[in-house]
Amino acid sequence: MNKDNRWVRLAEIIPWWKAEEKYAKSFKNSMKGEQALSVRVALGSLIIQQRLGLSDRETVNQIMENPYLQYFIGLPSFQEKAPFHHSLMTRFRKRLGPDIINEVNEWIVMEEQIQTDDQDNDEGNDSSINKTQTDNNDFDTKENRGKLILDATCAPADISYPTDFKLLNEAREKLEHIIDVLHKPLKGTRKKPRTYRN
Repeated sequence: MNKDNRWVRLAEIIPWWKAEEKYAKSFKNSMKGEQALSVRVALGSLIIQQRLGLSDRETVNQIMENPYLQYFIGLPSFQEKAPFHHSLMTRFRKRLGPDIINEVNEWIVMEEQIQTDDQDNDEGNDSSINKTQTDNNDFDTKENRGKLILDATCAPADISYPTDFKLLNEAREKLEHIIDVLHKPLKGTRKKPRTYRN
């Protein structure tokens, strides 16, 4: 494995044991049923899905084909079969929940920031450049003032559903207008077709 690969580096950054403690609380205290997959498999799969923008099925396919992704989710060696069924992605999301995922994202950002700062110090840049970077970092690391939630389903859109009754009514009104325009030169010579207006 290439140690500079992004998935290898990301796997080293994430404190999997912290996530494991939180993940364990989402299970019932029962000895029945199948053994659960580790948090590294569950959380790792969700991170892969989010970073690559994949569907549940495509996430499993990508993991099955890519040894770096298999390493990232903690598989001991490369395997050619799927590590789990794609339907389990729904359970992973349910068990981990947005709170744990947000917390893990914060851990990753903090670790990446620490590594970036360490690299800047190792390079021994000019003091004026360091000052500029420090000023930028001060701006970036200010305390959060809240949480921004983005959801495209909440954005207003001027799109009607095919089952919307307004579409049918709008089509009727436009057809009546067309009939009026076409019948105007024939007024008095021919009878106008029946519409809702007359």
